[in-house]
Amino acid sequence: MRQRVSMSVLLAAALVVATPHEGAAQELARRVTAVSTGWATLSYPARADVAICDRGVTIGGRRVQWRGRFRDEPRRCVTGIVSVELRVAEGVVRDVDVLQLGQGVEPDALDLGTVSARDAADYFLALARAGSTQDAAEDAVFAAAIADVEDVWRDLFDIARDSSIRQDVRASSLFWLGQEAGDAVTAGITAIAADEREEQEVREAAIFALSRRPGEVGVAPLMELARTAREAETRRAAMFWLAQSEDPRVLAFFEEILLGR
Repeated sequence: MRQRVSMSVLLAAALVVATPHEGAAQELARRVTAVSTGWATLSYPARADVAICDRGVTIGGRRVQWRGRFRDEPRRCVTGIVSVELRVAEGVVRDVDVLQLGQGVEPDALDLGTVSARDAADYFLALARAGSTQDAAEDAVFAAAIADVEDVWRDLFDIARDSSIRQDVRASSLFWLGQEAGDAVTAGITAIAADEREEQEVREAAIFALSRRPGEVGVAPLMELARTAREAETRRAAMFWLAQSEDPRVLAFFEEILLGR
């Protein structure tokens, strides 16, 4: 008879494989799943460019996971620390919620205190890989991405490249990679977008991530994809996101493509 493996066992296995710091992260996973059914909260250091506001979160001044109207200005923001609430049912994490400033927590939530950024990132990355639920896995990627860990983008690339992980989780990793600075990140995202072996959903997520690169650095690779990609869907996606850019190179590029110059 086929034996069923619990999600908590899969998460523990993912932690062992994923990180050399598995001891502390495994302990964190055990403390969370020990809740069985209920809520747990934890805090950890956030990246220097992350601000937790009363309307959502900003990364480098760019608003993400904004609540209410996007044009609404935050009234209060704090930096340095982020708090996360996890909903657990039968030992499985079902939801991961990065708390905005002033957002209340469940009164019976187990407070796990403050942990290191590396331990928090390792735990959330393992949760993303284990994929307890779609929402939990995607939100775990975000929780890891804002941890104050210098090389967390490498872990996000590992998830984005792993074809055994669900496409929506890989796409979420690509989205948050799009917020990162650095030539290596741009090159890595471009490689995924151009890889004809990839699922189209993942390639289009990479194209969107290029459109979100800071300082319009994604414009040149998007133009190259629009010129040379074999798949029509890939070319169309690149053209669409180029059209959202205010970079002056884009108008000249459209004239070149549309007028055959």
